[in-house]
Amino acid sequence: MTGAMGSLGLVIDPLAITSNPRQITLKAHKLSSVFFGKITGTNVINPGASAQCASPMPKIFEIALVLDNTGSMNNAGDDGVTKISSLRNAAKKFISYIFTNGNFASGTKISVTPFAASVAVSPSTYRYRNWVDTQGQSKYHWSNVSGAVSAGFTSRFDIFTRLTTQFQSWAWAGCFESLPYPQNVTDTGVSGNDTLYIPYFAPDEGGSATVAPAYFDANKTFIGVNSYLDDYTSDSKCSYQQPQGVSASYMNAVGRACKYAKPQNAKSGTYVAELGPNGPNFGCTSQPLQLLTNSSSTLNNLVDNMIVGGVTNIHEGFMWGWRTISPNSVLSDGTAAAYGSATVNKIIILMTDGANTWLDWGASPNKSLFSSNGFFANVDGTNSDAHFPSTNQGVANGTQGRAGLDALTRLACRNAGSANVAIYTIGFSVSSDPIDSQGVSLLQDCARYGNGLYIQANSSDTLIAAFNKIAKSIGSLRITR
Repeated sequence: MTGAMGSLGLVIDPLAITSNPRQITLKAHKLSSVFFGKITGTNVINPGASAQCASPMPKIFEIALVLDNTGSMNNAGDDGVTKISSLRNAAKKFISYIFTNGNFASGTKISVTPFAASVAVSPSTYRYRNWVDTQGQSKYHWSNVSGAVSAGFTSRFDIFTRLTTQFQSWAWAGCFESLPYPQNVTDTGVSGNDTLYIPYFAPDEGGSATVAPAYFDANKTFIGVNSYLDDYTSDSKCSYQQPQGVSASYMNAVGRACKYAKPQNAKSGTYVAELGPNGPNFGCTSQPLQLLTNSSSTLNNLVDNMIVGGVTNIHEGFMWGWRTISPNSVLSDGTAAAYGSATVNKIIILMTDGANTWLDWGASPNKSLFSSNGFFANVDGTNSDAHFPSTNQGVANGTQGRAGLDALTRLACRNAGSANVAIYTIGFSVSSDPIDSQGVSLLQDCARYGNGLYIQANSSDTLIAAFNKIAKSIGSLRITR
């Protein structure tokens, strides 16, 4: 008003402040003469303006922190600090802000979901839940193990148990394979045997565990990656076999269950680049997720102990993060509020330094590294089609694998947004390891579907600033009219 009419005679009324709903109303008015009073018959007017800033009373928030723990997080940002160190610092400051700021009610809780190629839950807590495929009931359970029943196994858990006779670290680490589509982009529970959660099990790939490289094709080319046992044993039921053709021989070597019954020449602790150690948990590298809690010490302890390793599967990270705040998911234990609650807001904050990755390995008949979606070519002759929508069938290389994972991520974000989950995304993109335009577009779309915000960071300070901006955004007053 002062810009248009000057400040002389301007009257600002006392602020009107209410507590329920919490809002502040500012009104101002100014007696002013008019230019055409003789014509209109009105010589003086009293124009006014008002603005209202409002927020509900401190609300309860259920906030899922979905945090990238991939191998590249060990690299330094533009400030020379490792990205994982920057993330630990930023996440703990965020947790402190949420639990000490008056805009957040005392019932506010936070979950933390570390992710890389897959996501882990507490093995001891979830091993026998009714949504877990403990008896090999899903038709996808044995896609990369042949002859399980004759070898004495009723489920993959039996194989893990047998392998712990070699190394205790070979116990099931708590990861699951991705669900079939479309269950893998929704937060609903189990709806049949094929939607049971199958324990993640990376099969021993072809070749002797005591010889490196582990396996050669007819041209003496190394094609194995995760070989941790011999493919045949001294047991007459598991003697060496030579099917016709290199591919047949290799697939037989990968799939045969008898080698797990009496493991021979077991080899553990060999790291495959930044992908983590070899063995049945290859690709399951992250610390188990933490469900919603208001314990800062519990959350900070997990953040401090996050482990880096593995490639980036944003889709799996997002889905498990969503499950921690969903009242419908298999993780729901009565602590997550119902959707549409008048007192609870649900938030997902996704932070990553990369893009969806499923590494191809063309030298192998399996065509890829093992992932939560299996191989490009599984031992039983299937592929990954069960996990992807019709537009992403027949994944045969890394480019197609990324496109498929991107499609799943977008669908998951859209579905979460439709459930009134607000989504914020942070891209940790540094000059030495930038997120490409395809990756940025994915994060922007995901935030847009959740009516949230995408922020890009390149250093420890800017990452802290990103989390701080989000914290203030979700808890601050807002102009309503």
